[in-house]
Amino acid sequence: MPAARALAAAAALAFAAAPRPAGAIDRFEIQVYQSDLDEPGQLGLELHVNYTAQGTKVPEWERQVPPWHAFRTTLEPAIGVTEWLELGAYFQFMTAPGGVAQYGGSKLRAKLVVPERIVGRWMVGLNVELARVPGSVEPEQWATEFRPILGWRGGPWLVSVNPIFGFALTGPDRLRPDFEPCGKVAFDTSLGFSVGAEYYTSLGFMNELLPVKEQEHLLFAVFDLVPRAMEGPSGSPGHASEWELNVGVGGALTGAPGPHALVKAIVGRSF
Repeated sequence: MPAARALAAAAALAFAAAPRPAGAIDRFEIQVYQSDLDEPGQLGLELHVNYTAQGTKVPEWERQVPPWHAFRTTLEPAIGVTEWLELGAYFQFMTAPGGVAQYGGSKLRAKLVVPERIVGRWMVGLNVELARVPGSVEPEQWATEFRPILGWRGGPWLVSVNPIFGFALTGPDRLRPDFEPCGKVAFDTSLGFSVGAEYYTSLGFMNELLPVKEQEHLLFAVFDLVPRAMEGPSGSPGHASEWELNVGVGGALTGAPGPHALVKAIVGRSF
């Protein structure tokens, strides 16, 4: 027993002495944002699910549930407020090997976009989030995120980039912004669906980027349903559609801690 206590104390000291990791790719909501919004007064609901088939088995910090064979679910309700503002929330859940099943925290968000009648085929916007999550999900429990939305739609092509930055609001690295850009390219087949690629990264703190081999880089092949657009009051076809479906299969391009092979899906409905 004394030996076991000594080992436990040594492990605790090792966790305490280890450097805190910079923010990782969001493992609950794997999505590249575009400029679509629910109409004023319109309700929307999305269900995000993903499963890590291969990934890190060793915790990156004390209390973390490693991503290996983790199944994550996020429920995202939203409501349109104006033609340029949508408010929403996330409620996160996860299960993992060993009977781990727990609440993964919650977030509030505000999505602001420049209306299509002003920017035409371009997408310009910003999504802002405030998160409160348990220590099993992130090392620091209060955090915020700023997600610029930049993109273009032309003919059958769609390109969207989110140069995300955010920071913890508590802990030793509070207010140190980390950088997690992501992007998407999709081609509309005119058969009711599009095919494309999504790319997600976590590069470290903006003033102290990680070496490439320690950065997270995930590449997905994706399929998206292209349903009939719901025409808004302005006659613009660029607002939320009744149904949304995004399915992807992805893998890591580096050996950094985190998911290495995973599948994901997003199912959404506007009312």
